[in-house]
Amino acid sequence: MTMHIQQNNAVYNVKHLNIPAQAGVEFYQHPQSQFLYIKSGVLAVITRSGRYFIPACHGFMIPANIRHELLAKTDVALTAVYITDDIFETTIDQPFVAHASTFFKALMNELLTLPSSNKQTLIHHRLIAVFQDYLPQLTKRDMFLPYPQDERLLAIIEKLQKYPSMKSDLLSWGKFVQTSARTLTRNFKKETGLTYSQWRQRLNIQIAIKHLAQKDEIASIAALLGYQSSSSFIYMFRQQIGISPKQFLKTLI
Repeated sequence: MTMHIQQNNAVYNVKHLNIPAQAGVEFYQHPQSQFLYIKSGVLAVITRSGRYFIPACHGFMIPANIRHELLAKTDVALTAVYITDDIFETTIDQPFVAHASTFFKALMNELLTLPSSNKQTLIHHRLIAVFQDYLPQLTKRDMFLPYPQDERLLAIIEKLQKYPSMKSDLLSWGKFVQTSARTLTRNFKKETGLTYSQWRQRLNIQIAIKHLAQKDEIASIAALLGYQSSSSFIYMFRQQIGISPKQFLKTLI
């Protein structure tokens, strides 16, 4: 379903899309901003600087002209809203992930039912205005995993993404990529803004979110990530996200 909505010189193109697991869209960009609301599943959005994970009942805002790739980590149903003009009071120049409130979920469903622009009434225009006002106020979630450019660091993170339970420290990784732990420590912070430990926790969060969305047991997720106990994993998750895995699961409904 596709429709165009005109309000204050802003044109919206609203679509509902279903993307099967492991399918997606290769790197592309568009001249308008885009907001993706994930109704179900987990979507990864990859940019040149890193990867965002967007689970169900969350949204992703990406400004115009940023090259990105979409990859469904599970079967995904989403609503895409394209915004051709800068309609917000404050400039949105960086992508972000946000949790959708119950009200905003209903608002996204209503946007899909809007008639074509020549059949819209004042109430439809007001609905669009609510979307414009409400979007910047959504609660942001830090679901971004920055990617380094250093080939040695890329070799390390490729291994970690395949084998997240690996216990190797930077001294061991230094032997693997033939450089010093000090150099790796310095470059990790310089290129990602995170320490090695912080980066691994971000990776663990993204992996955990995918498996939580698949209704996997917390104990099995903890083991997959190399935690010796579920309580250690739950503590890390709460430190990163602010709520427990079980509480987070409730936000996906």
